[in-house]
Amino acid sequence: MQDIIKKLVDIDNQAKQYSEETKKQKLELEKEIEDEVKKIHDKYMAQAEEEAEAERKKVEESSKKTFEKNEEKRKASQKKLQKKFDENADKWVDEIVANVLK
Repeated sequence: MQDIIKKLVDIDNQAKQYSEETKKQKLELEKEIEDEVKKIHDKYMAQAEEEAEAERKKVEESSKKTFEKNEEKRKASQKKLQKKFDENADKWVDEIVANVLK
């Protein structure tokens, strides 16, 4: 009888030890999974930041080109208007004065 009780106690102790080892392994695996998820998250966030920066640079360059193009058009229009003014200013002043004096 005593042998059976001893065997049962031994089996119970082994089961407890196995249960503790299993819990420990589970915690270690959870930690490994958590670490791996963080690595993957960090990797994709870094990649997303790089892509966002590349896109920002493309947009910035495109905006700069558009601005320069518009600036050239504005200067051309300004030059054209200034030329028209220089050619017609005296005539326009004479017409205004003539209309006022009528």
